[in-house]
Amino acid sequence: MWSSFAYHEPSTSATLILLAFLYLLNLAGWFVQLTIGAGLLGQIFIGVVFGTPLAGWLPDTWEDAFVAVGYIGLLVLVFEGGMHSSIAHLARILPLASTVALTGILAPIGLSFLLVPMGFPVVHAFAGGSSLASTSLGTVLTVLHPASVGFDLRQTKLGSVLFTAAVMDDVVAFILARVISVVGGEGSLGAEIGRTLGVTVGIGIAWGAITHFILKPAYGAVIKRRAWEHTVWGGEGLMFLFDALSFIALVAAAGYGGTSPLFGAYVAGLSVAYLCSVEAEKRSPPRTEMESICDTPCSTPESDMSEPSLISAFNSYAAKPLAYLLLPIFFGSIGYSIPFVPLFRGRVIWRGIVYSVLMALGKMLCGAWVCRRKSWRAAVFLGGAMVARGEIGLLIAQIARGTPRPLLDEEEFLVVVWAVVLCTIVGPVGVAMCVRRWGKDVLRGGME
Repeated sequence: MWSSFAYHEPSTSATLILLAFLYLLNLAGWFVQLTIGAGLLGQIFIGVVFGTPLAGWLPDTWEDAFVAVGYIGLLVLVFEGGMHSSIAHLARILPLASTVALTGILAPIGLSFLLVPMGFPVVHAFAGGSSLASTSLGTVLTVLHPASVGFDLRQTKLGSVLFTAAVMDDVVAFILARVISVVGGEGSLGAEIGRTLGVTVGIGIAWGAITHFILKPAYGAVIKRRAWEHTVWGGEGLMFLFDALSFIALVAAAGYGGTSPLFGAYVAGLSVAYLCSVEAEKRSPPRTEMESICDTPCSTPESDMSEPSLISAFNSYAAKPLAYLLLPIFFGSIGYSIPFVPLFRGRVIWRGIVYSVLMALGKMLCGAWVCRRKSWRAAVFLGGAMVARGEIGLLIAQIARGTPRPLLDEEEFLVVVWAVVLCTIVGPVGVAMCVRRWGKDVLRGGME
């Protein structure tokens, strides 16, 4: 017997709640961005108010749907970040970014063992540290965006180090989530780690080769034939089709392969950046590094405005839906994923604050690798930007809590959530203060 979904008109109350939620996400983001420079905190707050933690106006089915839609927004944000990355900087900063990422992973885990005297079993301390070893890619990319800082940090050495380290932390956090699932349940630890590492390296190498040897010549051939720009099937629509296909292909390969889909989105973005950088070298004369830093993606020279590219197509078709719909929903979904009311117990509060300080310190240590006499501002900025945990920290904590043999009891879970929440608040606020006070001086000392 066939079946179908019966279309029905939503109730007036449901329509008004949805309209209010979507509008207030943007309004709160705008207001908090204007006042303290961290608009995502306003969107998280709206999620707390509208969702399960407080008012409960959003049905469970809506919350599930918004989590999925918001995650797509995060994937697209990572793709955009990779697309605007500096390929020239990437090869040079890889060792430094790896060191920063390793520090950001090991320091929180190591400091978590200080909880053992507070009654945490050793394995539980490791689970808590693993939750706080991640770095929120959504937060990092939001604070790097030109709309947040006033200039394009993504094209600088400092921005490249920060973004690359955050992606590495995400991949390792994905591995740690698998480790915690195995320790708290069943499975082969070696197989899970080996599969994730193998797929991650394999995707990076394979897609890099495909981009250089196949996509680069094909893209160059298409660009040379100007007739396609003005056809019905050509122009920016064709460019965006390539963006979408590469994005979907890499996200699917990473997810089904066994690593983080966010890594797939990042690699897809890097391939677009590489193709556009090669074409840009042919079209325009060399430019100084400071000219590149000062320009944002929207400040394309007039001579290039009529020439469709992969980046201009993304800006035309996806940038506004990402900024005004997908990202607000993503940060709102983080808000209603926080167990807000149980956090406010006396013993949980003070332990959570102590743990938050330790975990913020653990990420701030990342800045030590770029700290020199003239670049201490860059060190403070880098460490502060790594502090936010967000969605990945909550995910790992919930995995540790929900395994067949729980690695976090209720109180320990709430302490970890306190640390995730406070770090996610303090990190963006600290970065906003740095940018407002120092501006482009954060790039002093060779971090341009």
